Amino acid sequence: MISTAFRLPEAPSPALRFARAEAVQSPASSTSAKAAEPGEKPFEIKASSGKEQARDLAYKRLERVKARMDALKLMAKIDPKTALKLAAELAREMKGAVKAYAEAGGRNVSTGDLALIRKQAADALEARDAAAEAGIDTTSMEAQIKALGAREEDAVADYGFFEQVKQIVAGLKKARQDIKGEAITSLNPPSEEDWKAADRDQAELEREIDRAASGPAVSIRI
Repeated sequence: MISTAFRLPEAPSPALRFARAEAVQSPASSTSAKAAEPGEKPFEIKASSGKEQARDLAYKRLERVKARMDALKLMAKIDPKTALKLAAELAREMKGAVKAYAEAGGRNVSTGDLALIRKQAADALEARDAAAEAGIDTTSMEAQIKALGAREEDAVADYGFFEQVKQIVAGLKKARQDIKGEAITSLNPPSEEDWKAADRDQAELEREIDRAASGPAVSIRI
């Protein structure tokens, strides 16, 4: 990895399995289940739609970038010019993965988003249970509970994906710092044009991540 501080969590395989299944044991899926934290443990999933398949492929692209980070670290020490080009290439690949994930409905959710959807799920379940105890028909409430559970499942998957994206971005930034340091004494330092191109690719990646945060709100009303 780029440094001892940059150590990504163990990645699930197949893609997103850490975040989907059993509605992440959410309050909306069981009266006794405890909601799991994102990435708490791997879950196996099967892509059942085109969007899920697209997100699965985006996650695999993420995995390929992670697998090349050690090579980037080593290259920075022996050939800063080539290392900078590799960092730019990885930034472009990351941009593509993020864009594909967002176009498939993924969203860069915050911890606040996640807390909100979980509270909505818990509130809906509590209201359903109270109505049942009062002898009120809860049939109409089940649809809301199901929808909230599905939305929480998506939110956890999205959160896990983008947390790893952000850690890789941090690793790329650290690599660029290392390259600058090594370039001072290198016989093959990056040129000014190399840096301009790499800066552009890094900036475009970060803009793509920012755009992914502008997806639909987590609130669901049935």
